Amino acid sequence: MLPKLPSQDDDPTRQEQLFQTQLRYRYVYDWPPGVATAVKLYEGDEYGLEYTARSLPIYASIAENTAEHAADSLFGHDPLKAIKDIFNALKPAEFRSQFFDLSGDISKGVSTRRPERWQEYEDIFQTWEKPPIVRFYSGPLAELNRAFAWQRLAGANPMVLFRVSRLPDNLPVTPAIFAQVMGGGDTLDAAFGEGRVYLADYQVLSGVISGKTNGLQKYVSAPMALFAVERGSGVLRPVAIQCGQTPGKAFPLFTPNDGWHWRMAMAQVQVADAATHEGVFHLGRTHLVIEAVLLAAKRQLAEAHPLSVLLTPHFDHTLAINDSAKFSLTAPDGTVDHCFGPRIDQFGGLVHKAIQTLSWQNLDPNLELQSREVDDVESLPVYPYRDDALPVWAAIKGWVSDYVRTYYASPHDVRGDEELQAFAREISSPDGGRIPGVPVPDTVEDVIELVTRIVFTASAQHSAVNFSQFPFMSMVVNMPGASYTPPPTKDTPNDEAAYTAMMPPMKSVSEGVNMVYLLSSLRMSELGHYPLTQFKDPRILAALVRFRSALSEVEDANERRDKKRFISYPYLRPSLILQSISI
Repeated sequence: MLPKLPSQDDDPTRQEQLFQTQLRYRYVYDWPPGVATAVKLYEGDEYGLEYTARSLPIYASIAENTAEHAADSLFGHDPLKAIKDIFNALKPAEFRSQFFDLSGDISKGVSTRRPERWQEYEDIFQTWEKPPIVRFYSGPLAELNRAFAWQRLAGANPMVLFRVSRLPDNLPVTPAIFAQVMGGGDTLDAAFGEGRVYLADYQVLSGVISGKTNGLQKYVSAPMALFAVERGSGVLRPVAIQCGQTPGKAFPLFTPNDGWHWRMAMAQVQVADAATHEGVFHLGRTHLVIEAVLLAAKRQLAEAHPLSVLLTPHFDHTLAINDSAKFSLTAPDGTVDHCFGPRIDQFGGLVHKAIQTLSWQNLDPNLELQSREVDDVESLPVYPYRDDALPVWAAIKGWVSDYVRTYYASPHDVRGDEELQAFAREISSPDGGRIPGVPVPDTVEDVIELVTRIVFTASAQHSAVNFSQFPFMSMVVNMPGASYTPPPTKDTPNDEAAYTAMMPPMKSVSEGVNMVYLLSSLRMSELGHYPLTQFKDPRILAALVRFRSALSEVEDANERRDKKRFISYPYLRPSLILQSISI
């Protein structure tokens, strides 16, 4: 049967199917508090055998690496057999509830000791290849500083940096400090005049209470980090860091000239970046936004609706992975609780705030980049996230436009589609998805914009913030989940021992690294590769061929850009973008 708009469908079972689906898929707002999630997971939404089969070698790899770096590992000398035994004993329904617990369980035998030297954290890579970021920690400080700045543009969280035309009142960087750091006769006034000054501000973490793990107090602050683009080279460089929102003795300014204090300050920024990445831009603004959209689609779009046919593959496994995260990964005493700085109730509040403050319009990367004033390629010539995201968006929008225009010929068709109207309203409804600001479509272009945002968020945006986790978070000194000493002051010993003391115990490191390895390894789909029988309407086939061709062109251009980059940024290469949030 071909997809049909409600006004074109005389099938009497259509309304009954919607009614039954609405009884089945309902909202609950318990965790994270106030955030819409599914009331329960049904059998048809479970992972399935293929998912389980693809997970097994990843867990085996985690077990083998853990056994090598930890002499008292849970699995002794035969970790592969142990993980296979666990899988063989699992029932399919149990896999969902234990999906994240398994990677944490592998670390249970790891010692809680604190390394005496920060270099010991590199020993976590035994059977795994070291990611490129590792090499910068044994190289020149100038290169490490560049790698630190690079992560605002092409790291795990390239969503924070924004341009400033003046310094905020609570960041007292003087012209003399700027000139000393940048050198070459550069001045703060010139940099402002040329639009070369940028800020990463983690004010969203201000007031967040830090948690404890194994009785050890953790710390997460709300730092501010100032950056400037170097004249001539176009390289983004760090200028100064303040580890809190209030200048003064508790939060002094540090610059690259401050020895180990500077490295401590960079680590504090990375702790904040990790919490913001996980709570705001990863879990909040991809996983949970799409879960709310998915539930509204299930409840308001009949299975025969053209948009249901298009969107269903972009929702594959999302309810299952979010359910696992809700009851394990982000639950009290879960891996996020163990490894990240905020107390777990505070983390839940951070996620809620991320969704409350979301701009639906900014799910279009063009508008999101404009809102941070980082869309200007002359002022900021190198920004891999931007440069790769926009061509993917354009390809997706072209496909969605072709698809939508096949079924909607005029605004009359849009306004007359009561299922579409109800779908859009429910995404934002207080007793529905609670995603703010979703407009109810009035024109065909409105439908295209709505659907493109959904497809881009479920595919490209999620892949960008998901698959970059292991490459940047696994080297713990690069991006620790939490600090284990307060932010440095001028009274903090300016030495390597104080820097090392900030870092997590090995048990937390092992659990956290195992988690990001799992999240960064499992792939179930590829953007543009739909199930063979997904589109039965022959009018869609030519549009799908054009989409696949456009993605191929985007891939080729991406690879050419990537060859010239300081550190590779492959996460928005179409062949590496998932179709849905399945991990």
